[in-house]
Amino acid sequence: MRTTKFISIAFMCIFLSACVSSLLIGNQLQSKLMWSFLKPLVGFDPNEVDLFETPMVKDRMTALLGDKYEPTMKLLRTAQTIQQEGALFYVASRYAPPKVQEITDKAAMVWNADTNQMAVMLIKDGTPEIISEQIEGAKQAITPVLPKELQSAYDKAQAAKKSLEEKQKALLDVQKIVENPVEAVTDNITKKIDEAANNSVEKVKTQTTENLQQALPVAPKVDQEQLEFDEALKKEAEALEKKAQ
Repeated sequence: MRTTKFISIAFMCIFLSACVSSLLIGNQLQSKLMWSFLKPLVGFDPNEVDLFETPMVKDRMTALLGDKYEPTMKLLRTAQTIQQEGALFYVASRYAPPKVQEITDKAAMVWNADTNQMAVMLIKDGTPEIISEQIEGAKQAITPVLPKELQSAYDKAQAAKKSLEEKQKALLDVQKIVENPVEAVTDNITKKIDEAANNSVEKVKTQTTENLQQALPVAPKVDQEQLEFDEALKKEAEALEKKAQ
């Protein structure tokens, strides 16, 4: 049974290799063919079934990654299982222990059966990145969808990167104070003076506006009913004058 499955997979690879050059995102026929190829492989070790050497996979990955292909594949070849989550088929490099997950290099390859889009999640030196196939000339990029475990890993790496950048900035600020305390203190005082000056200007503007409003005479309220009554009397007088003539 296992041998038959491998023979079927090999035949499918040969059949599909002729289509690689014309692969397009959103192509339903190619998506069905890729599904037929990947679906029987779910649960298998990607290295045992030569997933990464299959032309329909390798050609797309080399075109997508360029110079990053080899270092990414070194990580991907540590993957042990081809997995599926809904329309997403993916392989992910082995995860490091939780204590160093945010900074350890990781890679994952994801294929979306709904869009026929191939994407790679890469975390290199603590910097997360998602590289995905796009339609050439399209006005709007297609955002790749990640399986839950990969999205979680990506979000953690983003948070770790932000935290590291904030710590580095704080360290630079401290370093600046140590190296040139006078300049650092001067900069801090200048900043506070600028803030105080800006606040004072705003307060003066507000107070001046209020004082002007209080000093200006209040326009008397117009009695609309009285105006209408006066207008009616005027018309009545004009009518009586015309009759007298």
